[in-house]
Amino acid sequence: MLLLILISLLIAIVTYLIFSSTKDENINDRHKENLILFDSESEVINTLEGLELQTKNKLKEERELLLFQDSSKDSINRVGTTGRKKFFSFTLSFIGLFFILSIYFHPSGLGSYPELQNAKVFESFFNGNKTYRVENTELFAKKFIDYIDLNLDKGNEIYVLAKKLKNLEEFGLSELAYRSLFTHHREDLSGDMLAEFTQVVYFSSGRKFTEQVKELLNFSLLKNPENPVALTMKGLQYLGEKNLDQTIIQWTKAASFISNVQEKEELEVAIEALNYRKNQ
Repeated sequence: MLLLILISLLIAIVTYLIFSSTKDENINDRHKENLILFDSESEVINTLEGLELQTKNKLKEERELLLFQDSSKDSINRVGTTGRKKFFSFTLSFIGLFFILSIYFHPSGLGSYPELQNAKVFESFFNGNKTYRVENTELFAKKFIDYIDLNLDKGNEIYVLAKKLKNLEEFGLSELAYRSLFTHHREDLSGDMLAEFTQVVYFSSGRKFTEQVKELLNFSLLKNPENPVALTMKGLQYLGEKNLDQTIIQWTKAASFISNVQEKEELEVAIEALNYRKNQ
């Protein structure tokens, strides 16, 4: 960023110097021409016959006065032109500086260069295959963390990214986004979002029901007792505790709220298997 500012200032200064320069190779040409003309006229006046010396001197004085007035007007015009050139060059350099910096800081809503970079990194990561994501996880994670820190107030945007990462099974990265939402927008999170967060933490923890996962699971069910994801996970928790009765109860509830036919059928098959195992 510092390098960009220095380059912008350098460009502005160079622009100002180029357009405000008043150096002119012929700046004194007009004055020199007037002096040469005056000398020539003086010689002509001196050679005139029939004129008294006093009359000749008077003619010279009048010509000298006229030439002086002409030179004075030229100087005044030159000063006015120089002032306008400096004002124009200053304005042009300021506009150039503002435009360059606006690309970085986007004060005019033009979009910033870092955001364009982030968008490119994000798009490549989301559209890349598993191998590409593994190779570029470190770069993406750095950009992603910076983005979250700079956009804590943009809960909706962070949630969209968290959801995309969850769908890509990038649970560790997804957890970063969900955790930010949980920290800064807890009251705005629905039971469904909390269930997603719980699921992500569960997977990133190696499919273990840690104390943190249990707390999040209870919190999400408290917020929405009918969430099928939370109910299914609660059944898994009971299954790990070898409590088959509670597992069947939780999964049966979950199946009644699942809209996806295939997922519902798979859960019902699991319930039947548990009932069969229980009755043996």
